[in-house]
Amino acid sequence: MKMQVYHQIGFRHIWNISSLGEDGAGDGIIIAPRHMARTCVENLPKRIREKAIFDPQFFLPNVAKGKLVTYDFFPDVMSEGFQTDVYIDKFSLESARKCVEFQESNFFRYITIPTRYVTGMPTTYMEDQQELFINPFLKAIIDMGIKRKILLQLVLNDDMIKDEEYSSDILNWVTGITEIDGVYLIVERSLTPKQVKDIDYLYSLLRFVDILRLNNLDVVIGYVNIEAILLSLADPSIVTIGSYENTRMFNIRAFEASDDREITGPTPRLYISRLLQCVDYRYIGAIIRATDDKEDFFDKNKYQSIMFEPNYKWHFTKPEIYKHLFLVFGKQLEDLSGLEGRERYIKVAELIKSAMNDYSMLEERGVVFDENSDGSHLPIWLTAANQFAKHKGWR
Repeated sequence: MKMQVYHQIGFRHIWNISSLGEDGAGDGIIIAPRHMARTCVENLPKRIREKAIFDPQFFLPNVAKGKLVTYDFFPDVMSEGFQTDVYIDKFSLESARKCVEFQESNFFRYITIPTRYVTGMPTTYMEDQQELFINPFLKAIIDMGIKRKILLQLVLNDDMIKDEEYSSDILNWVTGITEIDGVYLIVERSLTPKQVKDIDYLYSLLRFVDILRLNNLDVVIGYVNIEAILLSLADPSIVTIGSYENTRMFNIRAFEASDDREITGPTPRLYISRLLQCVDYRYIGAIIRATDDKEDFFDKNKYQSIMFEPNYKWHFTKPEIYKHLFLVFGKQLEDLSGLEGRERYIKVAELIKSAMNDYSMLEERGVVFDENSDGSHLPIWLTAANQFAKHKGWR
């Protein structure tokens, strides 16, 4: 199937839904019950639900945070206080049945089997996931005669991906589950810069996705940022775009019980496709003064026009910032989806090299970016792309 772009829903999900419907940005949404109550989901137009993926978000089954409490099949709600052994013995099958029934009755694109979040690289990872959710969900699906395609959710960490033996074991396990049609893959990174700067991780992730695809499994890569451009080389079925960073980078803290920490809003950033970067808005004036091609350096659309008005007040709660990202970045990914194999690699490499050249040009003209707005990720991405291309015989 041709690579598609889905919105990773989070807080202020109305931005994503309106971007999808009004601007044609993306192909569908991944629904987050943490942020969308059950009735809100059920009231979505059928045309949206039919293309949507429901993420049960059972990551921490003992914490029904936010709107998760409105779903009677969430483990902590179902069991009135989650305890692993008790849940497996008394509640797991009923929870699975109700969750499957909910997904089927809402016409979602897939039936998603959830996963539990773990740290490190536990030796019992596969057995524990199988017992807790996979077996009950598969039994419920079979007993109910559901014919919809099945996605198995995996939440891994970068160490799992980079460890060749561990990742190989996971791949052998997943590809041996004959009942599933695809994998909804989420990877939590231990280092959290704005853009991924780990060659080994990126190369290993490309290999991981590639093997799943070679085994004829659909692959949905969730919670990714601009590195989706690079990951497109492994030909995933779906990559995601998100608004706030917690939908572009998985962090389990978003699902933990609330604490008293003061949360400060992020610095507003403008996505500049030529740089493959979301740049701190305070650099915009400097970029304008440094460039000769003012009309072409920035991506022009109705949201850019609003943001560049003299009286525009930049703030992280302004929807234009994110709708601009959805529109521009979504189009870049859409363009790549029309290419395959070596042709896609050549295009991705060209995009990265061009961005590196633009950064060099700006630096020569006196614009010095901070580490969260610069292009230091680009050589790393190009190296990973080149090595993956060599592995595939494209160079």
